[in-house]
Amino acid sequence: MPGPIKQTPGKSFLKSAALSLALATAMTSLPASNQPAYAQMVSTADPDLMVLELQILQDEIIKGNLEAYNLLQPSLIVIGRRFLRLDREVWKQEKHARAAVSFMLSGGSGSVFQELAVQGVVFSGDPNLFAGAMAYSQGNRKLALRLLARVDPLTLPVAVAGQVALAQAILTSNEDPAAAQRYFDVARLMMPGTLVEESALRRQAPMVAKLGDTQKFERLARRYLFQYSGSVFASEFRDTVANVISGAEYLKKENEWERVFQLVSEFDEESQHILLLRLARAALVSGNTAFAIRGSTAFLELEAKNEQQTNEAELYLSAAKASSEDWKDAISGLVEVKVSDLEPDVQLIQTAAIAMANSIREWPQPETPAASEFVPYVPQIGLNKKLHNEKVLEPFEDALNDADKALKEAEF
Repeated sequence: MPGPIKQTPGKSFLKSAALSLALATAMTSLPASNQPAYAQMVSTADPDLMVLELQILQDEIIKGNLEAYNLLQPSLIVIGRRFLRLDREVWKQEKHARAAVSFMLSGGSGSVFQELAVQGVVFSGDPNLFAGAMAYSQGNRKLALRLLARVDPLTLPVAVAGQVALAQAILTSNEDPAAAQRYFDVARLMMPGTLVEESALRRQAPMVAKLGDTQKFERLARRYLFQYSGSVFASEFRDTVANVISGAEYLKKENEWERVFQLVSEFDEESQHILLLRLARAALVSGNTAFAIRGSTAFLELEAKNEQQTNEAELYLSAAKASSEDWKDAISGLVEVKVSDLEPDVQLIQTAAIAMANSIREWPQPETPAASEFVPYVPQIGLNKKLHNEKVLEPFEDALNDADKALKEAEF
């Protein structure tokens, strides 16, 4: 099973801690009165710097800082409130309007800018971009797609172009996965090394695999696990990769394992352990026992130090053999695995595998209809030999013979 998410020490942790303090201070400094928002304007604030705070958190998230991930949503709320207190003239500058777009595409609420619009604030820049970002932030996918489809991300500054392209890709992916690939590619190329690229890779890779482009899938998977192996979302992505490469759509040749193992072997040691283990599990659950045996065997050959992971690998190896001629060895291996060392969902796999292995050596029993559950079983063949008086059936046999004779003589 995946280990705990790592906290990045040193400067990144200090930055996150300092930002936490700054946001907490901002929360406590908000006015408690019900006075109109324009009564507390702060003319020195800069929307670009506020969005930079979000980018700092996002950088920490892709490094695996769980504290930054938990802080993201509260920070969006705080920054939204601070936007309401800005001098209205600020939004006439196009760069600040783009900062608002970036805020909404990062998960910020568009209701902030609806309120400002009601107060008469005019936002500079492309109205399709601004309104599309607002619709996207409010979950109105159809309107957001219609508006953002009119925007070319290549004409925008890099800082916001990647976010726009990612939103376009997400909105398009359900209706037209093939067309969404261009937007995903643009998002990755515009903002490499950021949460935008991480998010694009995480979504695009499984989609590419479904489209049948295994080479691009492997290229995207390599990029993700090289660049973002410590991300808060890396565990989820490893599961996705394992599910894809263990599925029937991906494995079409007997020698496919060599190519898959070559892909896995290029990753860091921790990713190799996790991928092989999850690959074995995904293959086992999908019924690909040959692949499950190879994956768990490859994991055990790496001699991982994590005892829990080793127990899981031994369980998957034995479970994959449960329906084969090696069912006796499978039972022995399954029983030897300590139940206390397994997660509850893995324990279910162990129970099911033991039941499967035991069923192999049982003689098949005839099905008994529900209505005859309490009726003695009478064989259909050799019935006469089971009777004490064989002449009991003679009248019935004569009647059947007469009926058969009459049917043969009848004209139809």
